[in-house]
Amino acid sequence: MELREQHALLRNRFSELFSEKQNMLQHEKPLLTALYLNKIGHKQYKNFCLSVELRQLKFRLSLLQAYVNRNEEPDLKAVDKEIETKFEEYNRLIEAEAERLAAANRFLSGNFLTSENSKKLKELYYFIVKRLHPDINSNLTDNMKDLFIQAQAAYDLGELEILQQIVLLLKHDSIETKNITPVSLKDIIKKLEENIKTLEEQISHLKTEFPFIYKEKIYDKEWVESEISTIEKEINELNTEIEKYREYITLLEEWKPE
Repeated sequence: MELREQHALLRNRFSELFSEKQNMLQHEKPLLTALYLNKIGHKQYKNFCLSVELRQLKFRLSLLQAYVNRNEEPDLKAVDKEIETKFEEYNRLIEAEAERLAAANRFLSGNFLTSENSKKLKELYYFIVKRLHPDINSNLTDNMKDLFIQAQAAYDLGELEILQQIVLLLKHDSIETKNITPVSLKDIIKKLEENIKTLEEQISHLKTEFPFIYKEKIYDKEWVESEISTIEKEINELNTEIEKYREYITLLEEWKPE
C-alpha cells in the first residue's frame, strides 16, 4: 500500500476513534448517568439512607446499653453528639448523592439536540478532527490550532452553527500531505498507529466502566423493573429492621437506674 494511502486511512481511523471517545465522554456519559440515576439511582439513594439510619440506630443502641450496664441514666445529648461525630462522613455522602440526583433531573429536563442535529454535530466534528487535530496534522499554524480548540469547545456545548462555520473555513483551506517527504511520512504513520492503539484501548476500557456498562440495559424496561424490585425488597427489609431497633431504643432511652 502506498504511504500516502496508508496515511489517509490511518487519519480517518484516528478521527473516527477520537470522535467516538469524545462523544462517549462529553455526550453519552452525562446522559447515561442521568438516566441511570433517574430510573434506578433514586431507589439506591433511599436504600443507602435507610442503611445509614440502621447503622446509626445500632450504634445508638450499643451506647445506650452501655449506660444500662453501668446502671446509669443515659445522657441522650452525649449520645446524640457521639453519633453525629461518627456518622459525619456518611451524612456528607448522603448530601452529595442527593445533589447528584437533583443534577440528573436538571440535566434530563434541559434542552437537547434532535437526533438529526446530533448526527450532524458528530459528522462535522469528525471532519474537523481530520483537518485540525495536531496528532495527525504536523503542519498546523497557530491559527489552526486555536480553531481546533474552538471546535472542541463548540462540540462539547453542542454548538452546531459554530462547527458549521469552522467547516466552511476549512473547506477553503484544505490541509494536504503533498509536501511531506516519504521519510517524515513514515514517522507520522508510526505515530498515528501508536495513537490509534491507545485510543482503542481507552475506548475498550471505558465500555467496562459505569455508566457505559448499562448502555443497553438502561433502555430495557424489564431489566429496570427487575432492578427496582430487588432494591425495593431490600428497602422493605431495612424498614422492618429499623422499626425493631427503634422499639428497643425507646425502651432504653426511658430506662432509669434501679
